[in-house]
Amino acid sequence: MTNPDSADHVSVHLTGCGRETADAVIAALDAAFPTSPGTVIAERSGGRGTAPGKPVVWCTVVDTRARRPRTDPAPVPLDAPVTVDLFGAAQPVRQVQEELAGAFGVEDHGTVPGEHELEVRLVLTPVTGA
Repeated sequence: MTNPDSADHVSVHLTGCGRETADAVIAALDAAFPTSPGTVIAERSGGRGTAPGKPVVWCTVVDTRARRPRTDPAPVPLDAPVTVDLFGAAQPVRQVQEELAGAFGVEDHGTVPGEHELEVRLVLTPVTGA
């Protein structure tokens, strides 16, 4: 598991999507948690480089202390499902999960509790009829 900077930070890892989709998910998180850096880091498994076909992980850290209610209740469009892994203390992870559920269709694919943190895997899905 990844160790966020503080108990209020949640590490968010997106897989199975391109940069535009990752940007849409991170923009939705930035709207809900405006102090988040919005930084996206692309990591490629299997070493360095940009070889085609290598999985990409888009990462950001969300600071949940500045959570604000979503002003746009409309779902954010996605062109394909996206796997999201959240790592952090239980309550902040739940807050990020709630905000993602307000912006996207969400399927819960499991939770792994730790001594001081929680790992949650979600799949964000396109919302039909949006």
